[in-house]
Amino acid sequence: MAIYLGAQLYTVRDFMRDETAFAATLKKIAGIGYKYIQVSGAGDVSAQCIKDEAERNGLGVVLTHTDSKRIREETDKVIADHDLFSCKGIGVGGMGGGYAFDADGIDRFTSDMSPAVEKIKAAGKVFLYHNHRNEFTKIDGRYAIERMLDNTDPDGFKLTLDIFWAAYSGIDCADFIRKHHNRIYCTHLKDIAIRGGEAVMTEVLEGNINFDPVIDMCKKYGIEWHLVEQDDTYGRDPFESLKISYDNLTERYDFR
Repeated sequence: MAIYLGAQLYTVRDFMRDETAFAATLKKIAGIGYKYIQVSGAGDVSAQCIKDEAERNGLGVVLTHTDSKRIREETDKVIADHDLFSCKGIGVGGMGGGYAFDADGIDRFTSDMSPAVEKIKAAGKVFLYHNHRNEFTKIDGRYAIERMLDNTDPDGFKLTLDIFWAAYSGIDCADFIRKHHNRIYCTHLKDIAIRGGEAVMTEVLEGNINFDPVIDMCKKYGIEWHLVEQDDTYGRDPFESLKISYDNLTERYDFR
């Protein structure tokens, strides 16, 4: 199964505050070698600008992170925007305000999102939920993220599995993928290093996560899309961080 590598633009969010900056950033991303992107953390950037600049730089848009309230309240407009720049994945970075990581919070979130998820699915797209560490809170013997999956349509509600946060939470990522592969649409790839006694983010394959079984499982089960993300580069130029991860990953694995 082919696997595809992209850049999560949240990594370079400080360089996308308007459309001029966004255009310059996509040119740099393409210059590194990436062919795919996730749009997240951009400032005042229109759907038309995303379409134009992605096409100009030969970049496919795999998914976005869009505010969950906007997805609920402006579902048709959100779908139309994603149609414009040919993007299948309509994602959220988390539940958003007003929802706790307990049984009631999870159940309310999945119920509140259900009408939008149905519309997104009917439009030929997929709703994507991205985890941090709280999704691995235990509720009645199961992880919060598993309760979300139990509550939702397997074809309409899928995951962007963040490997850093899963590993940080003590999860065997390869085993989680094996168990839930039919609910995982894509991954966020970022690594963990220990510095000064603390766990920090680092460039992929520069830290402590063993990505080999993760990539093997993704290839086995047909999880095609993988986005490099690094929320904090600790003073390093984030474009340099994206390049280090790109070079490491494309040297070790057969990404397209």
